[in-house]
Amino acid sequence: MSTGLSVVIPAYNEESNVATCLTRVHSVLKELKLDWEIILVNDGSKDRTGTIARHMTKKIPNLTVVENKPNQGYGGALSTGFSRSTKEFIAFVPADNQFDFSEISKLLDLQRSSSADIVSGIRRNGGKDPIYRKFLRWGWNTLVRGLFGYLASDIDCGFKLLRREILEKVKLTSNGAMIDTQLFAGARARGLTVAEVEVTHLPRTSGRSTGGDPKVAIKAARELLIYWWQLRQEILVEQGRAVFRWEAIIIITILFLGSFTRLYKIDQYMTFLGDEGRDVYVVRQMLLGQKIALIGPGTSIGNMYLGPLYYYLMLLPLFLSNFSPVGPAIQIALFGVATIALLWWVGRQWFGRASALAISLLYSLSPTVITYSHSSWNPNIMPLFSLLSLYGIWKVWRLGYWRWLIGVGICFAFVLNSHYLGLLLGPVIFIFWLLAKKKTSWIRYTLISAVAFSILMSPLLIFDLRHNWVNFNAISEFFSNRQTTVNLKIYKSAPNLFPIWENISASLLSAKNEQLGNITAIVLAIFTPLLLIVKRKSKQFPDLIFTLVWILTGLIGLGLYKQHIYDHYFAFLWPAMFLLLGFVLDYLISIKYIKYLVIFIICLLVWTNLAASPLRSSPNFQMTRTREVADFIKNDSEGKPFNLALLSKSNYDAGYRYYFALNNAPYFTAHQQVTERLYVICENPDQVVSCQPINNPLWEIASFGWAKIDREWEFPWGVKLLRLVHNPTGEKPIP
Repeated sequence: MSTGLSVVIPAYNEESNVATCLTRVHSVLKELKLDWEIILVNDGSKDRTGTIARHMTKKIPNLTVVENKPNQGYGGALSTGFSRSTKEFIAFVPADNQFDFSEISKLLDLQRSSSADIVSGIRRNGGKDPIYRKFLRWGWNTLVRGLFGYLASDIDCGFKLLRREILEKVKLTSNGAMIDTQLFAGARARGLTVAEVEVTHLPRTSGRSTGGDPKVAIKAARELLIYWWQLRQEILVEQGRAVFRWEAIIIITILFLGSFTRLYKIDQYMTFLGDEGRDVYVVRQMLLGQKIALIGPGTSIGNMYLGPLYYYLMLLPLFLSNFSPVGPAIQIALFGVATIALLWWVGRQWFGRASALAISLLYSLSPTVITYSHSSWNPNIMPLFSLLSLYGIWKVWRLGYWRWLIGVGICFAFVLNSHYLGLLLGPVIFIFWLLAKKKTSWIRYTLISAVAFSILMSPLLIFDLRHNWVNFNAISEFFSNRQTTVNLKIYKSAPNLFPIWENISASLLSAKNEQLGNITAIVLAIFTPLLLIVKRKSKQFPDLIFTLVWILTGLIGLGLYKQHIYDHYFAFLWPAMFLLLGFVLDYLISIKYIKYLVIFIICLLVWTNLAASPLRSSPNFQMTRTREVADFIKNDSEGKPFNLALLSKSNYDAGYRYYFALNNAPYFTAHQQVTERLYVICENPDQVVSCQPINNPLWEIASFGWAKIDREWEFPWGVKLLRLVHNPTGEKPIP
């Protein structure tokens, strides 16, 4: 291959343009101090295009005319020309004279200054194109950017310059208009560089263009979708990340196992207490058009509320399940399965196939994860959206895929709507946003991400505007009155870091087996610094640092929190803990004599998690029992109004009230109406023995006034129901 320029000119039925085109190209090339050649590809023309071009070979040295018979299409013509080129650089331009070839100097100058692999024109004066062609161009560019992200300002500009050698890396298979997209997408995916410069786009003076033919556009769109999938597979193979058959079989088996542990008898195992009843009640109101929620569930801190995004997520599954609470629970279970799949996908990119499969298996079997994955509750979406948020910012930081920042903004909003401790992901996202290499598009994607995040968080703002900033004031109070909430001095977290680390390790990795959990925590703590030394020059090192920043930020934040830390509080760290375990396993497996010990440890953890699986315990039947009690009360009320009170240590009456609303029972709160009868439910076993509603200070009972027990019932699962009626004289009922 010699240094110089090959000019490829595809032509189809251009008898009125081809001579002028070749003459102009030749005159420009003569002025360039380059070794050049012209390759005209006559793509099965039905007119005299080929005859005229062959005649021009007598006047133009280094002109080669290649015949495509039959017609191969625009892409096929270019590919033929590329295969016949011999110079270091290739320029291509159509034979329709709609480009001023003298502007090739612009492309060459830009290539020299930028060392770009591809220099593409941006059509100027494109306003002279018909409206339908503008529309097709807009639709095509929108579809391409949706699949591949930003490739170029004017993907299908027919005037380009490229290094010939990149054709050894980028496979061009399209015979149609999609070849330009293949060129850009294949180049971008392999880290090749693209530069752009404006070029003049002239109106066609003769001949007929086929580029705007709807049939051509439809064919190109079909090819585009096929190529998107093929390119993904090519890149995976080139990067050593292709999914092998054995790997696919194992991960499918793990996903099936994860689906089983989350969906098996979900209506019997799911939690259905006051919070779950409240959520379906609110979402049902929205579906019935009664009220649109601008806030989500309340937190345990004063008047602080989460956003309503989880309620919005519940709309479709609750509707599809005909208002059954099982529908949203199934959605959470599917989110849990998606988290397993994403954890595997991220893990195999960061440290390898075997370890990624191991941590996916452990995540699918973790009793803590399973428990929170088969019930509908706002914190239960946090693992998936946390992993999506951090994977997105990793894509921005490591690969420069700034379009992923939009997804980061969206997913982070869902994290904050699930639990405010998700704020601890904020510093991680900000740090790696700062460290990411800034491209020309970074400002645009940052603004779009910020707007998307703001829109999703806006219901809370609207609520506060309507209610005198009650939520904002509660948040301010949380951080300003810190005696019992949070410490803002980071060093104060130090004494709490390892106990929290042990707690998280035991909860997630060893089924809350304290001894095994402590061992796991110590092993991870010992090998993490070792990994930092061993992996400091490997490709894994940045990803390990990313994971450690994620975990350390979370641990420090939790260490500053002064109240009890429940398992769902650190749900934003769940994926990170398994990813760190994956790094450690990957390193240990590589050590010859320790490999079998690692396999034993994995088997031990799997066995421990299986032994403590929630499915080994009897179902709680909470939803079924709540519905049965609610139905019993409705039937006993005989259509007459009634009030309700619940005596329970860890529940409130929203679940029962949901079924009252669902079945149109004549239930009234004491605020609405004090009725002639009050049903009191005693849920806890110790309360069944000493369930004394008379003179009970509970507001629902006290507001009923003087009362006496009219009748009692006991249910087989240890719940006692009492019917109270008014007793204005205070006399004791006759036994």
